[in-house]
Amino acid sequence: MTEQRTPQQAAADWYLSLREDPDGEDLKVRFEQWLIEDDAHAEAWARMNATATRINSAAALYRSAHVAERRAEPTNQRSRRHLRRFFLPVAAVAAMGAVVILNGSDLLLRLRADYVTPVGDTRDLRLADGSTVTLAPHSAIAVETNSEGRSVRLLRGEALFDVRHDAARPFRVMAADVEATDIGTLFDVSMEDNATMVAVRQGKVHVRDPGKADRDLQAGEWIRVSDDVVTGTMPPNAIGAWRDGALIANDQTIAQVMASLRPWSKARIVLTSQALGEKRVTGTYDLHKPEASLRLIVGPYGGTVKSVTSWFDFVSGR
Repeated sequence: MTEQRTPQQAAADWYLSLREDPDGEDLKVRFEQWLIEDDAHAEAWARMNATATRINSAAALYRSAHVAERRAEPTNQRSRRHLRRFFLPVAAVAAMGAVVILNGSDLLLRLRADYVTPVGDTRDLRLADGSTVTLAPHSAIAVETNSEGRSVRLLRGEALFDVRHDAARPFRVMAADVEATDIGTLFDVSMEDNATMVAVRQGKVHVRDPGKADRDLQAGEWIRVSDDVVTGTMPPNAIGAWRDGALIANDQTIAQVMASLRPWSKARIVLTSQALGEKRVTGTYDLHKPEASLRLIVGPYGGTVKSVTSWFDFVSGR
């Protein structure tokens, strides 16, 4: 059994790559070759462009409706009634457009991904080669397995990999520009903002990012790659502890701990105090009770958590 990229997933990858590097001649040549390889590729590309057009059209409608509403200054009640009849339908369409705009990147990600998890939920996957992957909440991966090798691209979030070692078919995980290659191992890969982190729970992993990192990691070692490279160690059992619902903080800033908590919370966590975010905490918190854990994290520093409906949790300092 093999797991191959579908034409629609490949089309989404090409769309994002061409947007990121519109002047890349080599990229254009490879894209043209892919496009003519199979009629299904051309069909998938046409569908991808239709999706992008709908997203862009919704964005333009939203902007034009917003500008028109701001310019409108009715001078009497009759004109107000007329404008309300006109703008309410437009506002409804604009709101729909805003949803499309906000979720456009998520839509493209879902087209690229083989597996996606929502906020608050994990997922255990067994790949065709017998390796297992546990996806953290609000995460996504794309998988490709063939006779030559096995690869997983982490598109968002975090995942714990328990790899069935096969020297003839290396197992690679890509996240942004970082590539982690299994050398018989259990390891965690996560993405946050512009940083990628790899941490090894068992065995050994080779981590490579051209021009930045090229090294082996042993059990208990981790590396964080962004504009710079930071390495460190931690108890191996703490790596991937989120799989069991535990958030382990070891002298981390509150802002960092909150970032780890956000994928587990249905409410959007908003930090309103930079000073509070810079305070450091150490402890173990329950990821399945994000709001209670949030109060435990900020409480010792006088921080408060105010819930506004079920959508937002605002975290403030003294």
